[in-house]
Formats: sequence, C-alpha cells, structure tokens
Amino acid sequence: MPPRDQVSRVTKMLGDEFGTASNIKSRVNRQSVLGAITSAQQRLKLYNKVPPNGLVLYTGTIVTDDGKEKKVTIDFEPFRPINASLYLCDNKFHTEALNELLESDDKFGFIVMDGNGTLFGTLSGNTREVLHKFTVDLPKKHG
Repeated sequence: MPPRDQVSRVTKMLGDEFGTASNIKSRVNRQSVLGAITSAQQRLKLYNKVPPNGLVLYTGTIVTDDGKEKKVTIDFEPFRPINASLYLCDNKFHTEALNELLESDDKFGFIVMDGNGTLFGTLSGNTREVLHKFTVDLPKKHG
C-alpha cells in the first residue's frame, strides 16, 4: 500500500474479494484463500493509517522445511516509500515491488518553470519528492 493510500479502501477491497473467493470450487483452495484474506483483514485492524513509507503485507500458507504447513502473516513499513498498490492471490509471495526499492539510489534534481511558477523536486527510482513549489503572477505582455 502506498503512503497516501487509505486502510479503509484496502479493507473494503478485501471484503469484496472475500465474497468472490467464496465461489472457488476447490474446497482446499477456497479455505486457504478465505483464511489468508481474513488474516490480512485482522492485521490491517492494527493500523489506523498507512505508515509514512507505505505498508507491505504478505499473508498465506507456507510449507516449512520439515514439510508441515504453516500460516504466516508478515507486515512492515519499507525503509523507503513504496509506490505500488498490489493485490495478488497466487501460490507464491510476489516481491518484485520490494526489489525496486533496492535498485536505484541515484537521486536526480529537477526544476520545472513556466509562466505560472516554479517547482523544485527530486527523483530517486520511482519515488518523487517536491521540495519547494511557488506560483507567480506575471503581468501580461503589452503591445
């Protein structure tokens, strides 16, 4: 969940998914998906709002080294802002969005100017930050 996302939006989406998952024909698969959605809903209740860098939540059933099934729920705030909002129901945890956080540490500055004002900002990976922004009221050209 990105930093400015709403916990209530994700909770509602999970509720909708719960209804859809109830129609899964395979009993084992249906119970697994419904259990994961319920775990995610319960974990989200611990959050009043999304943390400043966003929220990553993985929930599901894994097979341990000794072959036993174990339910896991992992939630954390990433060390840098995450800009992806992703919900996937699959047989593995998808970590591609986290890999992007590790890739680019290069930071670029940019200045955008037009007749209405100026914006100063930075870009690092897919994270952009507005440092300063102001508007100007320029007189119109006179013939």
